[in-house]
Order: sequence, then C-alpha cells, then structure tokens
Amino acid sequence: MTWQIYIILGVVLFSTNSLLHRILMKDDKSDPYAQTLVFYGLGGIIALIIAITRGGFQYQISSDQLPYFIVMAIFCTLAPILAFNSYKVIEASEATILFSSQRLWMVFGSFLILHEVFSLQKVIGTLVILFGIAIAICRKQKFVINQGLIYALLAAFSYAVADIASFFILRDFDVPSLSVYICFIPVVVLLLLKPNTLSKLSFYQKPKYAAAISIVSLNDTLASLAVYFAYQVGRNAAQISPLMATQIILGVILAIIILKEHDHLINKIAGALVVVLGVLLIL
Repeated sequence: MTWQIYIILGVVLFSTNSLLHRILMKDDKSDPYAQTLVFYGLGGIIALIIAITRGGFQYQISSDQLPYFIVMAIFCTLAPILAFNSYKVIEASEATILFSSQRLWMVFGSFLILHEVFSLQKVIGTLVILFGIAIAICRKQKFVINQGLIYALLAAFSYAVADIASFFILRDFDVPSLSVYICFIPVVVLLLLKPNTLSKLSFYQKPKYAAAISIVSLNDTLASLAVYFAYQVGRNAAQISPLMATQIILGVILAIIILKEHDHLINKIAGALVVVLGVLLIL
C-alpha cells in the first residue's frame, strides 16, 4: 500500500480515541497512571499477537538504536500520564488544540533529527492545519494559563519526541515489534516506580469502562501501526505528522453527521475548509 492509504487508515482509527479517553478520565475514580497501565498493556498484547502472526517478534536492538530506545521509553511513559492529567483539568476542545502543537514539533524534528529536506511550504501547511483545528473546536475567547494547559503542552512535546525517536528506529526495525516495545516499556516503568497503581485497576472491571479502554487500545495500536508503516514506505515525517492532525476534523465531522452536534456549525465548517487548504499545501 502507499503511505497515503496508511495515513487514511490511521486518521480514521485515531478519530474516536480522544472522546473515549475523555469519557474515562471524567470519572472521579479514574486514575491517569492506571489508565496508562491498562491502555498500554492491552496495546502491547495486541501488537505482540500481530508481530508473532507476521513472522516473529524482533527482540534484537543494535547499539545505534539503543539511545533512541531510551529516549522513546522516557517520553512514551511521560506523554500519556501528562495527557490524561490534562483531561481531568481542562475541556476536551482546549486539550485537543494544545495537543495539536505536537505536529509542529514533529515537523521541525523531522528536519533537524531525521534530516529530511527542509520545506517552508510544509511548515506553512502545518500552521494552517493547526489554525483550522483551532477555528473548528475553540469555544473560548482565550486560553487560561493553568496546570491543565501546562500538562497538555508538555504532553504534546513528549509525544513528538517519542515519535521522532520511533521514526529513527523504524529505519531498520519491524513495525509491530517496535509497537510492542512502545507499549510495554511504559508498563514496566510504571510498575517499577508506582507499584500501587495495580490497586486502582478495579475501575476497569466495570463492563462499560472495560469496553471503552479495549476499543481505545485496539484503535490506537492499529492506527499507530498504520502510521509507522506509512513512514517506512514514505520516509516523510514532515508530511505524515501534520496530516495525522486531520483526525480531529474528522471527529468533528462525524459528530455533526452521527451525533447531530450542530452547535458552532459555521466555525466547524470554516475550520474544516482551512484544514483542507493546509493539507493541499503539505501534499
């Protein structure tokens, strides 16, 4: 398949995740560390099954790859914890806009770390996409500087660093096998640093929460695989990352069509059109 088809699959699968995470973290009994443990634990199991069925798990890590694995381990653990904490403090629309800043970090990282050819048009296209997202989902006149905002911005940066390290490793590594590491490394780190997190897993024994976290984990694992395969095919992180931001607009459009959410409809339509313009600039 072409890298564009992989990206389309990733966007469609990722589009439901933010809403489900928000539903889970809104409950007073939810815990960001427990959610990270369950989310990545299930994702790792799914990725491991896929790796084995595709020919086996690649466990060997070269000396060149090891530093990037260490960086990936640190930021793959930090990112979801920061993100889930932000969901407990700020509105979903505000968090989504702030998380989108990850795409700009990714574009610059692709030029500086992955040594892709610099393109001013891609930078402008990324900024246009982020602006379109802000138009579509912003519900406030201004952002308030608080703990939730800081969590969200740090989460966006952490996700970007983890993705850049992952893309570097993917130049010579099996995609499902890397997903296993990405999922299980945060689980191991959390169990070592916060073993009492296990006592909070009972929250996910309720059927509705178990179903939600299972769907999120499956969607996220398959979507991540699609993005990683896209990079292996195209070697173009500066295009892939901004295009993945369109998942937010897709979520907005699906909410209009399926859930009949017609509030701020003009903003949503205008934002979607601006995002399309940004996509055309990147492509």
